[in-house]
Amino acid sequence: MAFHCPPVRRVISVVFLVTLAGCQRPQPRQHQKSISVLMWTAGEAHRLDQQLVREFTRETGIQVRLVPGSESASRRLQQELNLFRAESTAVDVFEIDTIWTGILADYLADLKNALREELPDESPPAIANATVSGRLIAAPFLVEYGLLYYRTDLLKKYRFSHPPRTWDELEKQSVRIQQGERLRGKSDFWGYVWQGADYEGLTCNALEWQTSQGGGNFLEPDRTVDVNNPKAVHAFARAAQWVGTISPPGVLAYLEEDSRNMWESDHAMFLRNWSYVYHLAMKSPDVKDRFAVAPMPAGSDPHSSAMGGWYLGVSKYSTHLPEAIAFVKYMTGRTVQKRRVIGSGFLPTFGALYRDPEVLNANPFLATVAGLPNRAVRRPAAVAGSAYDNVSRAYAHGVHMILAGKVSAAQGAADIQAQIEHLTGFTQATSLAPGDTGER
Repeated sequence: MAFHCPPVRRVISVVFLVTLAGCQRPQPRQHQKSISVLMWTAGEAHRLDQQLVREFTRETGIQVRLVPGSESASRRLQQELNLFRAESTAVDVFEIDTIWTGILADYLADLKNALREELPDESPPAIANATVSGRLIAAPFLVEYGLLYYRTDLLKKYRFSHPPRTWDELEKQSVRIQQGERLRGKSDFWGYVWQGADYEGLTCNALEWQTSQGGGNFLEPDRTVDVNNPKAVHAFARAAQWVGTISPPGVLAYLEEDSRNMWESDHAMFLRNWSYVYHLAMKSPDVKDRFAVAPMPAGSDPHSSAMGGWYLGVSKYSTHLPEAIAFVKYMTGRTVQKRRVIGSGFLPTFGALYRDPEVLNANPFLATVAGLPNRAVRRPAAVAGSAYDNVSRAYAHGVHMILAGKVSAAQGAADIQAQIEHLTGFTQATSLAPGDTGER
């Protein structure tokens, strides 16, 4: 998919919004305490959200109509843009990908005052990602983080005392375990699988490599481009060496599910993926009760797990702003987030919930990643604004060229730098100070 790293779990219809966006601007709904919300989930999450909506209506008297949208993230973004550009009042609340905040900021109401009581305990990176020109244009609804899944049985078998904390340790453990398993007959066993296809997922992986090495973010908060620096080049070169050694050559075509299936079928030791994998792996006969989760390895900087997720934003064209804001506060509040993480496994955006005994009982792995809400790496959507999609495509494609061996890491970084500067009009970043890795 083009815009969202974690797989989009939405069951939605394309036709409704395309038709809606093509109509003339609807007349405001008069004397009607109701709102329309473009938000949908599937499976258990969908049933839970329907229940939460009914409870919201009982508590407030506000009717909520859930509007279907496209399953494709790129088409869904276009549908939302069509509605906003038409200044449509047909939808009051929009579910927004974490990388759409800069693109949609001009169309969304400022929620800073409405959420001021919740802000102190929210994930700082999640709030910063939704803050554009001093305005909080959306409320964090759920987050995803890049996580390292590993086989606990094999870690113990090969006498490693802990999962890799650094990339050097990951390489060492991958080589030893891969060699050992192949000697025992698993000729197609690999050390490490991840998302290497030329898409947004590679942007997330590459940003984790770059930032954790101390190479900054590819766009910095001061509107400079920071790719062509020695630490980023080193990070890309190291990853390129994995292909065909500890990672299969086919990793260059892997999306999230490709890598998950490879790991869950007992063909890999380590997997980089999102939190949604945990509950699926718990049902897998090949890895159930034989795996655990850790933060991503780091280099010289601990910020090594990319942030994904979704927000809820209120259209500035809504004719029911108080009702829409009330719904957003309800659905993104602590109580509802706690129910959603227990019932569906969606990670909360409130730090306190990572220490809640009931939450930890349902999701024990959260104890090992409790620090991520405060130190996750965020893609520079707010900095790039409407240019983010093109910038991210240039970054992912350039890194993919390096991984495929078509250009050196140094040449590839220089090419990415030049292309992003051209797309944004930004200039090259100055040398980073020691320990400074730019935007998180």
